[in-house]
Amino acid sequence: MARVLVVITPAEGHVNPSLGLVTQLIDNGEEVVYVCTEEYRSRIEQTGAQLLTYPFPQDAFSHDPVLKPQEYKHPYQFIYMMVGGIIRRMIPNVLRVIENQKFDYLIFDSLMGWGGTILAEKLGIPAVCSIASFAFVEPLGAGQSSNDKESDTEGLYETTMKITRELALEFQVRIPALEEIPAHAGRLKLVYTSRYFQPQAEKLDDSFIFTGPSIIPRQDAPTFSFELLRERYPQTVYISMGTILNKNLDFYRLCFEAFGDLPVNVVLSSGRYTCMEPLADRIPNNFIVKPYIAQLDMLQYTDVFITHAGMNSTSEALYNNVPLVMIPLTSDQPLVANRVQELGAGVTLNKHTLSATDLREALTEILSNPLYKKQAHLIGESLRNAGGYKRAAEMIMNHFAKV
Repeated sequence: MARVLVVITPAEGHVNPSLGLVTQLIDNGEEVVYVCTEEYRSRIEQTGAQLLTYPFPQDAFSHDPVLKPQEYKHPYQFIYMMVGGIIRRMIPNVLRVIENQKFDYLIFDSLMGWGGTILAEKLGIPAVCSIASFAFVEPLGAGQSSNDKESDTEGLYETTMKITRELALEFQVRIPALEEIPAHAGRLKLVYTSRYFQPQAEKLDDSFIFTGPSIIPRQDAPTFSFELLRERYPQTVYISMGTILNKNLDFYRLCFEAFGDLPVNVVLSSGRYTCMEPLADRIPNNFIVKPYIAQLDMLQYTDVFITHAGMNSTSEALYNNVPLVMIPLTSDQPLVANRVQELGAGVTLNKHTLSATDLREALTEILSNPLYKKQAHLIGESLRNAGGYKRAAEMIMNHFAKV
């Protein structure tokens, strides 16, 4: 069987979707070497893969000025983040830790963009692009209104291309055009969603394989008495703002104000590194606040999910037929939220003008209108029927068996 190199950006929303695929590839007989950071050792090694690590700040996507998520108002901002924040930092490290090793094919994270092409070319092997969000028909920031002074597009272009030329020289590869850097490369592009949920799917060719979300149980999830929820109230609302942008205590105060007197269970996952002490005496009786909850389990008991509309969280909710109240914060989240709302499975709120009244009205609307649940089920059905990580592994292995 083949020896596979997997290189994924060290971020929850990118590593987690790859785990089911890696597990299945190994179960099918492939040997997998996974290059990532020490932070993800436990869950990666649980797949059976060999882990090789390199240094990368654990909180880079929360605090690093280049990597920290933002609202991209021009494509150059996103492309600069890829080149300056990811490719320049990851590719030399990856090549160092795999030096003198041989592989049959590569699976790389789409957020690496051109970096995946560099790896494939240096190793002389074909590649698969792992796309943890929607496949981008256009790069993030395209079509957004922007002020040239604010975005400094000319300066961003020059800075990005300067770094790109330096990297091309260092690795002895062709200098790409700017628009090639974020493009989804590789012989296959693996998209962890359904063709139905993917926006503008008709513009994507047959190299894009839609397999639905790669969902496997988390082995390190804490226990939670889900069965006790229904003893309190018949309906349950779950709130989680992801792993990077979850420290906003003002938002949690709004949730207390909006839902504290409603006859519903409200389960709030505040994040492992969020200090809730300032709000400890303000938590309403119908709230259960925990630093971390097994989300896949929680969603099986959830009537409405209040979320930042990250792709992983959104997909997991819809996979379980759960409609959403969405407050997109950054990156691809507005795109994801817009698609959910377009298909009738949720309501999107504006983070800049958000009020307790907005939250309460959105939740009440979804709880009282069964159409949202119906539409969530429709999307969920498309995700469940897409085949998941088992089909993804089969498609990849079949493709390379023919090469």
